[in-house]
Amino acid sequence: MSDFNKSAQVGEGTIVEPGAIVGFRYHPQSGCAVIGRFGIIRIGTIIYADVNFGDYLQTGHYVVIRAKVNGGDYCAIGNQSTLEGYIELGTGVRIMSHVYIPSRTVIGNHVFIGPGTNFLNDKTPCRYGSPDATLPVPKGAVIEDDVVIGGGCTINPGIRIGKGSFIASGTLVTKDIPPDSLAKGSPVRFEQIPDALRGENNRKLTMNKFDIWHPALHYDGPK
Repeated sequence: MSDFNKSAQVGEGTIVEPGAIVGFRYHPQSGCAVIGRFGIIRIGTIIYADVNFGDYLQTGHYVVIRAKVNGGDYCAIGNQSTLEGYIELGTGVRIMSHVYIPSRTVIGNHVFIGPGTNFLNDKTPCRYGSPDATLPVPKGAVIEDDVVIGGGCTINPGIRIGKGSFIASGTLVTKDIPPDSLAKGSPVRFEQIPDALRGENNRKLTMNKFDIWHPALHYDGPK
């Protein structure tokens, strides 16, 4: 059965499938996981305590959302993606399957992140000089509103991707991307975004209440 306890507050109409855990207590003093209305938390998902999401949250199977993740309404997180904690997500964030997002990452509103994309938050992991060296605070990326990040990208630590930019699939983002840019390549290069890709992300997609697999929808096979 799904794990409903004092570490979880789940809003009206939200479905928590059997085998999902909401409010996993990672520490005796951990707080509560708060999930808004009309969402769906699918089998295998683990949402830690001290997580807060708005309405219409959708998770795929075997998603991990660790503590101190805050998200707005209409967020969707695909199968086997991991959010490592201390992450801020805006409204209408669409994260596809097999995406890794580390702590100290900030993602704006109406952002699309393609499958298999990895974010990083440490330029020199585990290499900090002497054994008693003071460890630096990780610094993840900042993704501004209405950004599209294609599948299979790598986003280096501390990167800022400007509003309205489009990152082509497979791009290695090694430096900041100005607003309204088309970025591509490994390492990245960028240019002014063409008119065909300019503008906001489609709100019918970023604010979609239900995916096609939701039990509230009638589904009779491929069209």
